Amino acid sequence: METIIKTVNLSCKSGKRHLLKQINWEVKKGERWVIFGMNGSGKTTLLSIIAGFKAYTSGDLEVFGQHYSDKNILQLRRKIGWVSSSFFDRYLKEESALHIVLSGLSGTLGLDYNITPADVRRAKALLRELRMDGKMDRPFDTMSKGERQNVLIARALISKPEILVLDEPGTGLDVYAREHMMNTVRELAESDMTILYVTHYPEEIQPLFTKAMLLRNGRIYAQGNTVDVLTSEKISALMEEEVEVLRSEDGMLRMKMEAPSNIRKIYFGEEV
Repeated sequence: METIIKTVNLSCKSGKRHLLKQINWEVKKGERWVIFGMNGSGKTTLLSIIAGFKAYTSGDLEVFGQHYSDKNILQLRRKIGWVSSSFFDRYLKEESALHIVLSGLSGTLGLDYNITPADVRRAKALLRELRMDGKMDRPFDTMSKGERQNVLIARALISKPEILVLDEPGTGLDVYAREHMMNTVRELAESDMTILYVTHYPEEIQPLFTKAMLLRNGRIYAQGNTVDVLTSEKISALMEEEVEVLRSEDGMLRMKMEAPSNIRKIYFGEEV
């Protein structure tokens, strides 16, 4: 399979502190990766760099066989659907849902003057599919968390990207909104789209993710096939507490974690 993302010793520093250090990673076309780690492990930083919205300090990154440059960055961004409330919440305020979705066509946060009536129709259709009918003119900063996520998903999809990057899309969603979001991801996974899904919630890790990466303190702790990476030994070491990872007949995984008052069992996709 074709390699569409490749990093070699990729590092990113903030002052003297490493946010990422020596990340070596390859993603093949059509693969579906889950990137799992605790808060502060470098997940958002890594995916911001991959999506072309953050610079790195050293090492090398190739996306679709190219290095980001002033000449190609907007072209490459249009091939990558980027969903990250932690990123976009810092920049989007009074923009309408429709405005934000259309901005995905240019790979920027603004509108391109070449927007066509067909583009507007597609944007509205995506918003309707994501339960935003009647809310297309609502300012971003007045929307609920679930509504914002739906707008960002529509923005990511409007350019028909080859890679979809979801940065903790379930954070802050209620049970209904999270299930709707996961159904959308499952539907997209049935296509040839490459998916990178960042989370620190084990219950969001579905069987559709056949590849996994564990991040810890800005470094890759483990990566490879999900069945080999998400093991009791590796997850226990990552989370620094005793965790038992079990697999059911339908391919779902669960974690059993010793807690002070009880044992918490978490299926990937359901908490019981």
